Amino acid sequence: MSQFQRILFPVDFSERSTAAAPFVHSLAARNLAELTLLHVIQPPTPMYMGMDGIYATDCDIPGLKENLQSRLETFAAEQFPRMAVTSVVEYGDPAKTIADYAGEHGFGVIMMPTHGYGSFRRLLLGSITAKVLHDTQVPVWTDAHAPEPSHRAHPQPRRIVCGIDLKADSARILDFALQTAAATGAAVEVVHCVPEQHSKAEAVEQYNQIQEMLCEAADKQQVEAEADVNTVLAGGDIAKLLREVALRKRADLVVIGRGRIQEALGGLHSHVYSIVRESPCPVISI
Repeated sequence: MSQFQRILFPVDFSERSTAAAPFVHSLAARNLAELTLLHVIQPPTPMYMGMDGIYATDCDIPGLKENLQSRLETFAAEQFPRMAVTSVVEYGDPAKTIADYAGEHGFGVIMMPTHGYGSFRRLLLGSITAKVLHDTQVPVWTDAHAPEPSHRAHPQPRRIVCGIDLKADSARILDFALQTAAATGAAVEVVHCVPEQHSKAEAVEQYNQIQEMLCEAADKQQVEAEADVNTVLAGGDIAKLLREVALRKRADLVVIGRGRIQEALGGLHSHVYSIVRESPCPVISI
């Protein structure tokens, strides 16, 4: 996973950040990666409007940055002991700052938790994470359920669910899943959602296409194509199908493609938000 030799971990000091830290630590340790923690100070909300415009409350930005820098370094020492970590505090719109910082500094992956709210958890995706997913071309690891008691994913994946739609980047997604599995000793479930209007013959053709892609990907990774790899084809909603397989197999990671969501016209790309919301374990979209 050489592309993950530089990891950006946005931290907001919430329970979600603490819950995500073991996953960040595991990936950084496996890749001997450079790890950077980033906290973004959001500009204060305007407090009142006068005759000449809107006025914000006074805010000691330099003092605030100094205080948060100290908190971030403490968080780093607690969560990543004996690991070299860079701590950075920036000021601006959180999503834009995270996406821009990752792109400008050449990070290989952004790792950040997300969340819904209360009873609407399945309907909402954290707005900052959603914007980062939309704006960045950098792979994004995220987990909507890390702080929950029912969350059972292991930081070092033991079983990986890989969703593909047989579009142009499916081979790349399979390469990544097998590479991750080879590095962690994980088994892989390759999942393809067959359109309901497709015939049985078309489904068989798609299955054979997946097997060919698996053989090519396995050859690149120098692993056995049959070793701990299973293929699942089923109809229905892709997010629910991936969730079902992940729950049944007790998966620790779901791997999907993403591209640039705003340009996507169909397939997995247009389902990224729902896949992240539905997944019982972390999702990495590449």
